[in-house]
Amino acid sequence: MTEGLDAAFRALLAGDPEDVLVEAEGRWLPRGRFAEVAREINARLTSAGIAEDAPIGLIARNRPPHIAALFGLLAERRTIVMLHAYQAAEGLAAELRRLRLAVVIGAAEDWGEEVRAAARAVGTLALAFTEAAGAPVSAIVEAGKGPHHPPQPGVAIQMLTSGTTGTPKRVPISYRMLEDAVADAGLATAQAGTPFNVAPYIQFYPLGNISGLYGLITCASHGQRIVLLERFSVDAWVRAVETYRPTTFVSLPPAAIRMVLDADVPPDALRSIPAMRCGSAPLDPDLQRRFEQRYGIPILINYGATEFCGVVANWTIDDHRVFAEAKRGSVGRARPGIRLRAVDPADGGPLPPGEIGQLEILAPRLSEQWVRTTDLALIDADGFLFLKGRADSMINRGGFKIAPDAVADMLRTHPAVREAVVVGISDARLGQVPAAIVEFEPGSDRPSEAELAGFARARLAAQMVPVRFMVVESLPRTQSLKVDRGAARALLEREWVA
Repeated sequence: MTEGLDAAFRALLAGDPEDVLVEAEGRWLPRGRFAEVAREINARLTSAGIAEDAPIGLIARNRPPHIAALFGLLAERRTIVMLHAYQAAEGLAAELRRLRLAVVIGAAEDWGEEVRAAARAVGTLALAFTEAAGAPVSAIVEAGKGPHHPPQPGVAIQMLTSGTTGTPKRVPISYRMLEDAVADAGLATAQAGTPFNVAPYIQFYPLGNISGLYGLITCASHGQRIVLLERFSVDAWVRAVETYRPTTFVSLPPAAIRMVLDADVPPDALRSIPAMRCGSAPLDPDLQRRFEQRYGIPILINYGATEFCGVVANWTIDDHRVFAEAKRGSVGRARPGIRLRAVDPADGGPLPPGEIGQLEILAPRLSEQWVRTTDLALIDADGFLFLKGRADSMINRGGFKIAPDAVADMLRTHPAVREAVVVGISDARLGQVPAAIVEFEPGSDRPSEAELAGFARARLAAQMVPVRFMVVESLPRTQSLKVDRGAARALLEREWVA
């Protein structure tokens, strides 16, 4: 993409108003409806005297007016502050008081009395989407004096991290970073052997998540239409695939890949897909193998983070043809222009290939300096990246350091265990001890807690064996279908910690 994102979205909204742009709930909506919402928001901001550089809050939902607001604000090169819609009113109200934004836009249902009171207290102009023809936006709370959130020159999005290990952080993503990431996505699509085509992009990742934002902006800025799902379901996703037969930029997270397999979706339903992208969470190698064998679709795993505005390592179709079995479990190799290294967590010294250390990334779109992540990683002699857990989730059991992902990986080898997560819970004597939540395969002979502990003791060092096992029907997950470690820890702490 050679033009700026603002120009791309101005052109998108200025196209034929009768041309359809987004399908939602089975109906195609014309481009003109999205342009109308964008114009109305801009008019509201102008009439309220909102400065052009004032950050604008968006309570993100996968709905047509929210997409229109995003496109319109990007077209005006505004700064957008993403707010999670799926939180308690108390939490949203607290965010509004803390952020002191000049404007926040959301669905009418987001503006309960507690949230409106928070907007009034800090002088936020509260805008709500409506269904009224000719008036798609209304003011719930009028603008006040502030003081308001200061400008952030050059920032496109303040994006929340997923919050799978703790409280989400808000990361500023500049227009330059976003434009570079979108350009790189075009290259990655070509490397997958699947150039952009006329089939629409299926959007189900949450808009407030980097995966949802990244895919939507990439495809829309390239002129693709959108099939918009408020959340993932196998039936809705398969219907879209069968109806529109996409051949590019098709992506599923690991949990959705498992759901498709469990639903026994016929291979013919997915026959148009030449390659499947997968990211946002670790993919069980056995799950990958079973999906590829059933559907004949290679899975191209990628790795990225909100902080890096997209993908920094991935599999290409050429690498998959050569290394699919030899490097199974890897998240691929560094993207062009990106450098990766594992370093000693203590002194920061680079480690040789094959040794586990803390992952550092040199990404010019972010910084000219190496940036240390919280991921533990091994990079082999061929440059393939293998993730080995997170440094910030390590369990310190009386001085013994335990990688919880290694324990969970072992538990998943039990024939009855479908999924597992391991976290550290408080212990008065040792500080922390490992505990596990497991989800069993449907119809399996379910082992007891003692049997699971015995299975673990036969395969792990004694200090790594979980002290407790909780069985659930399904693991707690975020809106983007990642396992929510914070929620898992809360479940275990409530059950066993006094």
